[in-house]
Amino acid sequence: MIVDIDEKGASAFEPDIIVIGSGPVGIVAAVAMARAGKRVLILECGGRTVEQRAQDLNAATVVGRPHGGVTEGRARILGGTSTLWGGQLIPFREIDFAERPWLDLQSWPIDRADVAPYFVAVSTMLNLPIKEDSEDVIWSRLGIVKPDLGPDLPVIVTKWLKEPNLARLFSDDLAKNPNLSVFLHANVVGFENDGAKITGVNVQSPGGQSLVIRAPQVVLACGTIEACRLMLAAANTNPALPWADNRWVGVGFQDHLDLRAGSVKPIDQQAFHDAFDNIFLKGYKFNPKIALSSRLQEQHGITNIAAVMTFESSLSENLNNVKIFLRSLRSGVIPPNARALPAHFAALARIWWPLIRRYVRDNRMFNPADKGISLRIHCEQKPVDSSRISLDFGNRDAFGQFRTKLDWRVDGSEIETLAVFCEKVAVEMEARGLAHVTIDPGIVARDPAALAAALDTNHHCGGLRMATSSDEGVVDRDLKVFGTDNLYVAGAVVFPSSSFANPTFTGMALAARLADKLARGHYA
Repeated sequence: MIVDIDEKGASAFEPDIIVIGSGPVGIVAAVAMARAGKRVLILECGGRTVEQRAQDLNAATVVGRPHGGVTEGRARILGGTSTLWGGQLIPFREIDFAERPWLDLQSWPIDRADVAPYFVAVSTMLNLPIKEDSEDVIWSRLGIVKPDLGPDLPVIVTKWLKEPNLARLFSDDLAKNPNLSVFLHANVVGFENDGAKITGVNVQSPGGQSLVIRAPQVVLACGTIEACRLMLAAANTNPALPWADNRWVGVGFQDHLDLRAGSVKPIDQQAFHDAFDNIFLKGYKFNPKIALSSRLQEQHGITNIAAVMTFESSLSENLNNVKIFLRSLRSGVIPPNARALPAHFAALARIWWPLIRRYVRDNRMFNPADKGISLRIHCEQKPVDSSRISLDFGNRDAFGQFRTKLDWRVDGSEIETLAVFCEKVAVEMEARGLAHVTIDPGIVARDPAALAAALDTNHHCGGLRMATSSDEGVVDRDLKVFGTDNLYVAGAVVFPSSSFANPTFTGMALAARLADKLARGHYA
């Protein structure tokens, strides 16, 4: 049941568990618990469609490194950021959970074995046709030997959802499961407590509704930046909240560094495109990436990193506009670019046949790349305590709440990661007769200024990190906020470190793990 509390008022639904946020993490947790028999209420501050008044709540002050994703990378709408992303799923690897003394990183309080069953569980929930450990199956179905760049540069394959918008994917659960309700326009502004127990969630709506909603358990799953802001703002209003004196709230914000690291010129066109063109099987997309071994990371004292090949074409704008048109039609929206479509289709006419042939015959993407090929990097940043989320006490939102202040900092050590990785890629690609790689001179020179070109990637992590005690973090290994009896946090905000990978899959797996334990009453 989905209720807009500004239109119909709050229903009499009495939940066992409140989930704050309807993004990918919140929806996975809520649906899993509702299917297991728990009565779950999702609180979403947006509506069914994009609303400017809701998006305006994302406005923030950026005082450190420029960060566009603090506003552009967040969506206050049913489905949350799943309405923005492409649906790429990459599980964290063992090294991402392990101790990395060369980065002054302790191990996570859990290891990959604790999470591995929930990668499979989430894959099942998302209806993925090929299981997590089946990369060899993918290459076998293509009739191609898996690309080999040596043991230190494993070629991995990432999966992409057919339907990335999880509000649509789980539409039947949201609308028809009697154990699950959603309140739209339910903006959380604070918490009530009795010592360690959260006794109420304070909610306000744009239309003037003011509610206190109660449940035995509360899960905060509203995204990294908003979760930190809400915890800070609630403690500022109510200093009796158990985390009010925890110095780690908001500390250690991370994002991935994304940049063009060099140009690529294929030597063997067929072998190169067979290795790196996108793959399509059973209607799903798979994207080959080059990763870096844990051995080289430890040997050189560097962070995690991966790369994709970016095929640059004069037809890219035409292709993107056609995709926008088709997505709009699918969503029942009048396409914004309809008048320009004849010109876009005309420009694409000369590649229709090779595009269709490559797709039908080989299950691959056709990449004309008439403007060249780039090596595009996604680099993990080393966690920095001074990189943090705080409150802007001079700026309030429409609900009178203090807005976010983001001070994103990168310590510059990532330049060595870029240099080591790119140099290794260049050597191995040429040695195997695949391509010549020309690396950006600033990266070769280990010039930290080269990092200025790196963009954020909307992969917000950290700020309420998982730890063994409140002296080192905000939540325990089971995602419960230290000092509380019944408040949990789910999502990438609890990550102590961030890998190279899109954090969403691991965030959803941790949410499924939490949901499993809550549904079985382990935290009652």
